[in-house]
Amino acid sequence: MSDLDLILQSLEALAEREGDPAPAIYARLFADHPDLEPLFLMDTDGGVRGSMLRQSFDCLIDMAEGGIMAPVILGAERVNHGTYGVPDNLFDAFFNTIRDCVKAAMRSDWTAETDAAWSRLLARTAALADA
Repeated sequence: MSDLDLILQSLEALAEREGDPAPAIYARLFADHPDLEPLFLMDTDGGVRGSMLRQSFDCLIDMAEGGIMAPVILGAERVNHGTYGVPDNLFDAFFNTIRDCVKAAMRSDWTAETDAAWSRLLARTAALADA
């Protein structure tokens, strides 16, 4: 199975098992990186978080497909988030949090092959910081 198939399959499993994954993803992000939570103080209805998560899913899928959209968007968003005081390592932490929540949702269906596909994908997104 290709990395793209594994990534899509795992994201579909997340949607099926979690419904809206945003609460779990942001709860884990803020538990692991409490310094990020104050940045969302004005997001009282979760709209910014939801939009950010949708764009992140779109970028992850585009990266897995070998598309050209994600590198441009992620490059711009790294700069944008830097103006909020978010360093590159914490920018990348969000994608790691998504992976961790996908893994938790999949439980025993998470395989070594899926883990490897996610590792390769996240390495490519992190490498964009050096581009």
